[in-house]
Amino acid sequence: MSFLWEIGQFFQYAKLILPHVALVLLTCAYTVLGASIFYTVERPHEMETKQHQLKMIYSRQDEFVNNLIQLASVNTTGRVDWELVAQQHLHNMSDQLFVAFEKYFLTSNEVKKNTTAEIWSFSTAIFFAVTVVTTIGYGNPVPVTNVGRIVCIMFSLFGIPLTLVTIADLGKFLSEHLVWMYGNYLKLKHFIFVRRGGRKERREHVCEHCQRHGIGHDMHVIEEQRIPALLVLAILVLYTALGGVLMSKLEPWTFFTSFYWSFITMTTVGFGDLMPRRDEYMYIILLYIILGLAITTMCIDLVGVQYIRKIHYFGRKIQDARSALAVVGGKVVLVSELYANLMQKRARNLSKEAFIIENLYISKHIIPYIPSDIRLIRYIDQHAEGSPSTSTSSLDLHSCRFCHSRFSFNLHNRPHGEQ
Repeated sequence: MSFLWEIGQFFQYAKLILPHVALVLLTCAYTVLGASIFYTVERPHEMETKQHQLKMIYSRQDEFVNNLIQLASVNTTGRVDWELVAQQHLHNMSDQLFVAFEKYFLTSNEVKKNTTAEIWSFSTAIFFAVTVVTTIGYGNPVPVTNVGRIVCIMFSLFGIPLTLVTIADLGKFLSEHLVWMYGNYLKLKHFIFVRRGGRKERREHVCEHCQRHGIGHDMHVIEEQRIPALLVLAILVLYTALGGVLMSKLEPWTFFTSFYWSFITMTTVGFGDLMPRRDEYMYIILLYIILGLAITTMCIDLVGVQYIRKIHYFGRKIQDARSALAVVGGKVVLVSELYANLMQKRARNLSKEAFIIENLYISKHIIPYIPSDIRLIRYIDQHAEGSPSTSTSSLDLHSCRFCHSRFSFNLHNRPHGEQ
């Protein structure tokens, strides 16, 4: 039975993780396929155009030399004639070199040695495909043939959404694990605090049900389990600094230049002023870029969404709770409809501990979402100053800090040791 149970657990875990692994593998396969097409289309054209540009440059040089020899053979030529010929040929040569360097990526070493070195290697094609689907777009190299440009358009239409979904999935995976590690840190911190004889936990805002099930002892850890923005920012800066150290070792760059390149890359700005050139380390750089984009997505998921929500609802008041919306079990419902259905089900099922509301399972003391500042909202039987009404003057009315159910607490019969 134990073996069968382990097999079942393995298949259950495999079923859970398989879609994520399949998504990553599909993105990698799509990128490699696109890189292969770019390599096949652009490389032959690159070599042909480079050789043509070298021939044009050397023909300009020969023409310049021949004109100088011709001027030297004529005794009647003066300084002005030499200057005009030299200036004209230098301008033509500068234009030719500029076009060769800027458009066809010839280098000075290739011109000196009259040889061509390929830019569209397979690793460069992989790097180009990754920069396309991640929307970084350094712009060097680029497809120059019509077929290559058409392929680039089609490749981007399907590759960009696929890659963005994959990176978002990886970012969600990282954010969930970071939340898990931070939660364990808070639990360990609370455990050490209690073992050292820290202050007793206030229980006057915890109902008997939560106290009986031990919820009041551990739930404050969950309440504080929001990742601090400074921690997320520190992770992003440290990873960028790690990229600065890495690139300063792999490329002839300073640390600041490498840090700048890392930041521009992870934010998908991609100016193209800096570009890795060493093919032997290209796959390490690609791994760093993909992981960096996932970390950037994680930071947005952990911090950015919270502030976007706060900005969206900034300055708004809860004027009519009946028209408010609630998200329960992934379904958006009106609060008024939710409350009415709950009361109807409760009237018919007084003996049950849970109620079914339009296929939504709502159990007592299990709330899908509770705003952190809900306790700041006064109940109807409280005065504006926050004191209870005359009908409850002998009792202190409270809402449970965890399940928010109302309960009465006698002011004259507090548990021993509480103030």
